[in-house]
Amino acid sequence: MTRTSTDTAPGSGRPPRDRPDPRRRRSRPRVPALALAPVLALSLVVGLPPSAPAATHTLSVTSPSLVFQRGSGAVEFGSSAASVSWTVGDEQGTRVRGGTSWLSGGKATIPVADLAPGYYTLSLHAGSATDPTDLRTSFAVIEPVPDSTVGPASPFGAAVHIGRAGWGPDVLDEARKAGIAHIREDAWWDRFETAKGSYTFPAAFSAEMAHARALGLTPLVIANGANRLYDKGRTPSSPEGVAAFGAFAGALLKHYGLSDVEVLNEYNAGTFNNSACGRSAACYLDVLKGVGKAVKAAVPGASVVGPATIGIGNCVGADGTKCFAPDLIDRGGLNEMDAYSVHPYRYPGGPEWLGGPGDTIAGLRERIRAANGGKDRPIVLSEMGWPTDTGHGTTEREQADNLIRLYAVGLANGVSRVYWYDLVDDGLDPADKEQNFGMFRQPVTATATNPVAVTANAPKPAAVAQAVVARMLGGKTYAGDDGPAAPAHSVRFTGGGGTTRVVWATTARTLTISATGPVALVDSWGRRTVEQPVNGRLALEAGPSPVFVEGPVTGVGAATP
Repeated sequence: MTRTSTDTAPGSGRPPRDRPDPRRRRSRPRVPALALAPVLALSLVVGLPPSAPAATHTLSVTSPSLVFQRGSGAVEFGSSAASVSWTVGDEQGTRVRGGTSWLSGGKATIPVADLAPGYYTLSLHAGSATDPTDLRTSFAVIEPVPDSTVGPASPFGAAVHIGRAGWGPDVLDEARKAGIAHIREDAWWDRFETAKGSYTFPAAFSAEMAHARALGLTPLVIANGANRLYDKGRTPSSPEGVAAFGAFAGALLKHYGLSDVEVLNEYNAGTFNNSACGRSAACYLDVLKGVGKAVKAAVPGASVVGPATIGIGNCVGADGTKCFAPDLIDRGGLNEMDAYSVHPYRYPGGPEWLGGPGDTIAGLRERIRAANGGKDRPIVLSEMGWPTDTGHGTTEREQADNLIRLYAVGLANGVSRVYWYDLVDDGLDPADKEQNFGMFRQPVTATATNPVAVTANAPKPAAVAQAVVARMLGGKTYAGDDGPAAPAHSVRFTGGGGTTRVVWATTARTLTISATGPVALVDSWGRRTVEQPVNGRLALEAGPSPVFVEGPVTGVGAATP
């Protein structure tokens, strides 16, 4: 969650987030290098350089959405100029088409119904060479995500901040198009309980919950923050404060007819927690018990999620000192929650480390099993993502690749749900980490000196990747790993009468796919090709961008000479 707020009351101020830095962290046909398209290094800066004089013409992209389902739609734009020249490029920067449009009533459109699935850039130019106005933005063409994949069992979620600058309610419609089934949103305690024991339910929050439900999205609300009415405005600490916080959480779920609540956020760090008790697992467990008891009484069958730690914290020191996870679990914390949530950020590297031993998701799963009679407990990544700011080394293409790989690795290691952090960028500064986690961009507002605008939240490549992975893996479950040698990966998912593999290599490798018939390949942009093996084999040039493989495949391994 972002660390800014217009509310500076004690316990509700949100200082800028300081996420932890990374801790390590041919006798057969050859398939084209679907996974090795050049890395995007786009900077969708719109308008004029700061030193340029005000332009004569205005220029705006007015489409209410820039995510189009294949076979329909057009980009709408406007200008005060009589004509506008334009170019559409693909994810590699290759020109797809272009032209000049004469405007009628200051408006024109560019049809996109015949474009193949993918991520596209649109460049518009108005005016003369000596008096130009330029605008560059992005749009996506996707295959529709089946309604059947968007339901309670879906693993696809996103963190949202509806109501903040650049976050209109319609971004939930964009989330739904991309196959997201769950949203995670803050419910700040002091905004609901303004007098002891009396609750108000803000109209904007109520509208968001109603719109989410109308779209079929499942909200996970975070009972979050503090309240100046209790514990001197600090994170719930005293018996009275904990009881009141639990009552608030129960009232929240009951009022909105919700069933999922997460208890506080990143309690083990200082950004959100100023409890008089401290940051320990023992302190958190007191709050968890209080909330769980109140919520279950108010809404029988409700799911309580925690502890939402920054990092996983699954370690024990040489001196026997326990990190947060083993301490909480050994104190009986699993008995007080229905799902275990963590925020395992580690950028700029990829997500493959989550499947290793120790302070990882795989390690946490083993610890939970050991304390839970050998049985799993749902593990939720209630925040996870990669920022595309200029200082942290993740390009927009790499962010998209990591999104798909995160689902493959996470689902293979017991993760039941991922909330991508976050749905929309929180600002327009390309150098600010916190403003660049989104899979969609902020809208652009015209100014007197920069008269360009983009009405919609334009997609990043990650939004396309989200739609593709939801369509390819929705309704399927993890079924095993083909076990190619590192750095290659081939993860199997089954469902709907078929098997889908997610295949990639963190460093480029040629892999051999063994198959008894034609093999369908879908790249991370959603483009599908069919290849016919020769002598039961075909070669795949695998790289960091995953490829989905379907068909009568019997194995995936290293290429043989």
